[in-house]
Amino acid sequence: MRFFPVCLLLCFLCAWTARAQEAPLRVCLVSGSFEYDSDTALAVFKAYLEENFAAECVLLRADGWENLPGLEALDTCDTALFYTRRLEISGDQLDRVKRYCAAGKPLVAVRTASHGFQKWLAFDREVLGGNYKGHFGEGPSIETFLMPSGKKHPVFEGVEPFRSRYSLYRTKPVARDADVLMTGSTPDSGGRQPVAWTRVHNGGRVFYTALGGVGDFENRAFARMVANALFWTANRAPALKPPAAPAPREKRAGGIGLSLRTRDAGDLASEGRAAAAEWPAAETAVIVCDMWDKHWCDFATERVGEMAPRMEELLKRLRAAGVQIIHCPSETLGFYQDTPQRRRMRAAPAADLPAPRDIQDPPLPIDDSDGGCPGEEDFYPAWTRQHPALTIAPEDGISDNGREVYNYLRQEGIRNLLYVGVHTNMCVLNRTFGIRQMTRWGFDCALVRDLTDTMYNPAMPPKVPHDEGTELVVRHIEAYWCPSVTSGEIVPGK
Repeated sequence: MRFFPVCLLLCFLCAWTARAQEAPLRVCLVSGSFEYDSDTALAVFKAYLEENFAAECVLLRADGWENLPGLEALDTCDTALFYTRRLEISGDQLDRVKRYCAAGKPLVAVRTASHGFQKWLAFDREVLGGNYKGHFGEGPSIETFLMPSGKKHPVFEGVEPFRSRYSLYRTKPVARDADVLMTGSTPDSGGRQPVAWTRVHNGGRVFYTALGGVGDFENRAFARMVANALFWTANRAPALKPPAAPAPREKRAGGIGLSLRTRDAGDLASEGRAAAAEWPAAETAVIVCDMWDKHWCDFATERVGEMAPRMEELLKRLRAAGVQIIHCPSETLGFYQDTPQRRRMRAAPAADLPAPRDIQDPPLPIDDSDGGCPGEEDFYPAWTRQHPALTIAPEDGISDNGREVYNYLRQEGIRNLLYVGVHTNMCVLNRTFGIRQMTRWGFDCALVRDLTDTMYNPAMPPKVPHDEGTELVVRHIEAYWCPSVTSGEIVPGK
């Protein structure tokens, strides 16, 4: 008979434990890095965390260098995130932080937290296991690399590759008992530096990342990493809320009037010939190719920046007419991880590929073998996201995979493609979602010739000005691949 009450007690304890595990994670976000605008960064992260995870956050903000009110929240939270920089708090406030760490409580620290407390700079070495010694120069993006331990660690579950725009910290060597999960490098770093690691301090789990600025917290891959880290330090599995299914695209009646310029094969000298055409809006999409926020070539970055506002106006007009917009910023999809626009593209069922069309493909009329930049700049992956001047609306799509784009186009009954973006002679033509591949798969394509640009150095053959080099590539495309049109010759509502 004694066994029965014991069983009841065990059942009660199991049920209580299960309910406790289901309770929202209580997170204390501690902000005080004025240089990096941590208030804005953590507000962005708080919204992301509470929208996508079973979590409740309290955000503490430093009131000047010497005051960080609200730290009593550390007494009741499940885990805490510190994003501070050289705060000069003292007395009970600093003691509260020290007591939290001494008790082995779960801790996530971001970027400047390595030197977060001017009167406790040993926090970096003693708690985080770090070795902050300044940083490399500003400007180049940080390319990140997962270590073998990182590839299988819960902190990086569901995290797509990403880059950071901020300076790379000098962090090595870290503590011997630190498990480095990710490293990073820039063109001037001379090798890789640890940028994310875990450690156990006084029995409590600690995670630190040397990455993190407002732009990083807007990056959903980075935000997912930090969210995973919070749950991991609390020894809990990430409680993801089920994402809402992307809304189906609204297909509208009406057409798009175009004046399409074509020319005969081999004819690059004439002005070509124009013909009027009308494409149904519901059967038309715009492919926005590699309109990155930054390029390794400064000249390319400048030209994209000048082009983006004009492209935004065209996309607004076409979107309003019911044309599908598909953003294809290659190698930056981590920034848009799990967004509705990204899920929309991934959700399309696999479609049977047609036999590719056999199309004549002679060499381009320009020599871009030097990379196409007139300066002395060296190639590096500078991009982290699409140019912020371009709106990504809820009904848009995001992808950089040609097969994925093909699946979605077939699902939606889209057979006409307008191409905008860069660079005409490289990505616009050659990406898996580019003009060559989609033309071979049977789509009717057209290049918007005033919303594109080439990577061409005028010092290379045929030694013409940059704009003339671009025009030669456009004419080559008209002769062998598809017609072109100007943005002013695209008239919605025809």
